[in-house]
Amino acid sequence: MKLYAKILLVSLLTLCTFKVYADDLITHVDLMSKVLNSTVLVRVEKDNVPAGHGSGVIISEDGNILTNYHVIHKADKIRVWLHKDRRRRSHEATVIGIDPVSDLALIDIDPWPDEVFNHASLEHDTTKIIAGVDVYAVGAPLSLGWSVTKGVINSINRPSFLTPYVYLIQHDAVIQEGSSGGPLFNLNGNVIGINTYVIAPTKGKIEKLQAYSGMGYAVQTDTIANSLMWMVQGVEVPRPAMKLNVINLNDDVRKFIFDKEGKVVPNTFGIIMNFLEEGDYGSLQGLKNFDVIVAIDGYPINDMRDMASYMQNKKPYDMVYLMIIRNGEFQILPYKLDKLEIPMEYYDRDNVTTIPPNTEGEKEEGDK
Repeated sequence: MKLYAKILLVSLLTLCTFKVYADDLITHVDLMSKVLNSTVLVRVEKDNVPAGHGSGVIISEDGNILTNYHVIHKADKIRVWLHKDRRRRSHEATVIGIDPVSDLALIDIDPWPDEVFNHASLEHDTTKIIAGVDVYAVGAPLSLGWSVTKGVINSINRPSFLTPYVYLIQHDAVIQEGSSGGPLFNLNGNVIGINTYVIAPTKGKIEKLQAYSGMGYAVQTDTIANSLMWMVQGVEVPRPAMKLNVINLNDDVRKFIFDKEGKVVPNTFGIIMNFLEEGDYGSLQGLKNFDVIVAIDGYPINDMRDMASYMQNKKPYDMVYLMIIRNGEFQILPYKLDKLEIPMEYYDRDNVTTIPPNTEGEKEEGDK
């Protein structure tokens, strides 16, 4: 090949590479503009004293903002700053609805004259929310407003430490105190979660010394969508509960129960009653220790996650029918659901953002 032909070929390849890079850069710039301009800084006052800060994301053109409930807990005044204003002016926000069970709140701001809000959309295609996908967390970690961190989804459908009926995304995009309420975006610029807390294991035997684990947790969009249906109406989100202590049944649990209690339990999946005492809610409904729930209203229950999934469509005080195995026999038991209660004193803690994990291992049991 002649020299001038080689030079021409190299030039063409360079131009093509530059164009691909330029296109990617433009796409990335547009994405960052979208995620930054829809993310807000939230500050609250209690008794006319600054009482904390967090983040949020605008989800409608008229100024509805999603944030964490613990950010605005008992706030007398809520102020919101937009990225485009560079903190020169703020909006005063009002609370539309709250969902303490999911640690979510919906607040609202009014636009200034001729102001248009940049808003983000929720990702409704849950098939795009899978482990290994790149994500961006935007917020104000340690008061550093509009910080962007990148990570990947580590796991989905994690049960919340408050209740198994709230699903969380586990990811490794860095979040800290102040990131609470901020959005977790996918590469399309859609919100897939609301960042709510980090895991900080206790280091050694010093109970108060905690080390950030590098894992953050965000409320998942399917939980957000369910909460929004009620929060926009300004009414309490209906949350049913069975009020049981249960364990996912598997071979290890079967062996443990046999070795410790001498009880033979079924060689099946399901959830098994644990620590039921006379006078407990489940006991008054007719359940006994070592009963195994294998279906609710005909819906198969293999583990706590199946039960949590089914309960998403139920309301407090609904009647359901449990298929249980007791003493090796199938029985149908009518069961009236109760109302899920979250102890609000939890939100009075100094630092809700940092959560020490369950040191006894991953806990997917329980129903409060």
